[in-house]
Amino acid sequence: MHMQVIGKAVCCPRSQYLYNAVREGKWKDGIEGQIGLGEDDELVRLIVEYFYLLDYDPVITFPESDSSLHSPRHDSRDGSDTMSVRTDAGQYGHVYGTSAVSAFGGPVHGQHSPFSAVFRPRNDSSLTVHAVPTSATGFGEFPPRRRKTDRGMVTNAPEPSPLATKQPHLVLNARLYAAADKYGIDGLKALALDKFKIQLTRHWDSSELSEAIHVVYSSTPAMNKDMREAVADTLGWHGRLLDKPEIEVSIMEINGLAYELLKRSRRAEPEYME
Repeated sequence: MHMQVIGKAVCCPRSQYLYNAVREGKWKDGIEGQIGLGEDDELVRLIVEYFYLLDYDPVITFPESDSSLHSPRHDSRDGSDTMSVRTDAGQYGHVYGTSAVSAFGGPVHGQHSPFSAVFRPRNDSSLTVHAVPTSATGFGEFPPRRRKTDRGMVTNAPEPSPLATKQPHLVLNARLYAAADKYGIDGLKALALDKFKIQLTRHWDSSELSEAIHVVYSSTPAMNKDMREAVADTLGWHGRLLDKPEIEVSIMEINGLAYELLKRSRRAEPEYME
């Protein structure tokens, strides 16, 4: 277990869970100014990274000899404005580079809260201008708007986003979304959703997809439909995924997913396209 000191003024405005813990004195042993998050070290590192950068990068690695990985425990009995959380990183690397814009389109769901970062509204279903390189490449122009039915359903897959990274990170983004929901970090929740969608535009056929589907449906509440809709959209856009044995198993094991796909195929019929 690694400890990382973070400022209450940094984490509390971002997380309802930590805000309540500070206000109600829910510390380890009641006096030490420490709180343990029930996630693995990598997830906690990314949560802390988000607190400071309003972004996260899942590909940062640290040499084992780096002494910065082993931060000493700090005692908060003196009433200081620091608290310790579990993490394995003492440094946070570079910012992602640009705000993550949902390649699937649509506004951020849910109300803004005082515990989340403010995100720019997204009203266009195609990639917005700052998601597309301006150099004279194939990405130099706006991609065509994807076809929708009269009920707003996108019926063909988006082009691979230029923001998608080489590694899929589908499972990690899904787990981070679930952790953000658990700890009331609304800004991180929206960001993880965006990154998950962006990665799906390029890595929809990744070997990670079946595991990511299970993470989405097992670790997020049913009322939280955003991630589930992203999964269903992807399966609907790429029908050949249904031929993969691991995807077939996922669909058969997850209650409601098969019916959701059936409804989407129905809405894609010609009578719905007029």
